[in-house]
Amino acid sequence: MQLAATAISKSFGSTKALQNVSIALEPGKVHALVGENGAGKSTLLKILAGSVSPDGGAMQIDGKAYAPRNLREAEQRGVAMVFQEIAINPLLSVAENIFIDRLRHFRRGLFIDTAALDKAAQAILDDFSADVSVKADITTLDLGKWKCIEIARALSYDPSMLFLDESTAFLNHKEVEVVLSAMKRLRDRGLAIGFVSHHLAEVRMVADTLTILKDGQWVGDFATSEITGDEIHNRMVGRDISGSIFPPKAQGTPSAPTLSMRDIALGHKLTLGQLDVGAGEIVGIAGLKGAGGESILEMIAGVVPPKAGAMRYLGKPHQPASPSDAWNVGIAYLPGDRAGEGLISEFSVLDNLIMAAPPRKGPLFDAPAARRIAGELMGRLKIKASSPDARCGSLSGGNLQKVLLGKCLSVNPRLLLLNNPTRGVDIGARHDIYRVVRQLAEQGLAIVLVSEDLPELIGMSDRIIVLRGGAVTYEFTPEEVVSEDQIIRHMA
Repeated sequence: MQLAATAISKSFGSTKALQNVSIALEPGKVHALVGENGAGKSTLLKILAGSVSPDGGAMQIDGKAYAPRNLREAEQRGVAMVFQEIAINPLLSVAENIFIDRLRHFRRGLFIDTAALDKAAQAILDDFSADVSVKADITTLDLGKWKCIEIARALSYDPSMLFLDESTAFLNHKEVEVVLSAMKRLRDRGLAIGFVSHHLAEVRMVADTLTILKDGQWVGDFATSEITGDEIHNRMVGRDISGSIFPPKAQGTPSAPTLSMRDIALGHKLTLGQLDVGAGEIVGIAGLKGAGGESILEMIAGVVPPKAGAMRYLGKPHQPASPSDAWNVGIAYLPGDRAGEGLISEFSVLDNLIMAAPPRKGPLFDAPAARRIAGELMGRLKIKASSPDARCGSLSGGNLQKVLLGKCLSVNPRLLLLNNPTRGVDIGARHDIYRVVRQLAEQGLAIVLVSEDLPELIGMSDRIIVLRGGAVTYEFTPEEVVSEDQIIRHMA
């Protein structure tokens, strides 16, 4: 099945998301869309999938007019899409999430035939090699497995064309391989696949062709084998960024510990003998999903209490009863799931930026101060939005991540906890985030960084702690030269 879109345009208020963009997707090929956050990639995919209506332009499938009014109409024409943000209902089973809008098809009398439902769902998961059992408690599965369930949901419509919008952003190395392998198999079956990813290594592994977008405009179509990674980056951002995107690391020894942890135990999964994080230091934590890095952040942030051990923050015992306790003493937490835990998409950029510490004049909310703070943070983080009053849900993924970081900075923290801070973020926005994080460390903040992006860990961390199965297996000191292979050796 071939889909051709011509002169597609779309605006959101005064923002021109797409301007006369054309694209053609061919059966049996993976077509990647690349560009900075806000370039229009996701908007274009959503238009092709019927989620968003274009302001101008036309589309055809196999030469016949195609103008879906919603996702369902697109699915009926053989087009399915997996969105960037997680959309899983934890109150439902794995199989129910896959067939969430078609459970009636499995009804036998007054009840759902769960055996038939589970069998159909497991067949899709197995064909996708997702390593997910329909019998698993969905609340125990990590974000990577949730994304695999969403991909299985899209494949359950038996599409001829599949769009994947940053579908690997939440996955670890093994899960990324599963998704990329599945894409290759689907391509070999003759599906046309549209793929958005900020990781050009993934694009180069699976994409046959790619389209570069910048500021909503078409830059060019290229055979993946005929363009280098540096050329792609430079065309995306309009400038030469072939050098390192990581700022220089700190020199010298960090000062007294801002955070100290001793003999920590969290259930039976995490045991941590000793961890100190000094003022001005970035400590990276590496490990596969479930190794314990995220649990450490949640424990420090007051999301979950330790079973044993002691924490000290700024020289005093640290036992937060809730996340608000941690925020109130200057511990800011940037969670891995920005949509589910960090931001409220229906609120404005301003509201999200100041929600952790709303400014007050006496007992009243200080609106002028809030607007001033929001403006300063938007400028400092280079947040692209029409105004502080713009709805947060209208922003691109990279700008959403910057808003979340701005929310953390609004409390003037002494300790910053970062869980995959550049997940789903393009190289230009990564550069901005890395610059600000390093500046914060230079100003004396203690920072704990958990990331599945190994180049990010190596490029940003002053020290790296490696976890496996909830225990520390190795610590890379500032003097050591660290490689991805060395980290993986201690992780696996």
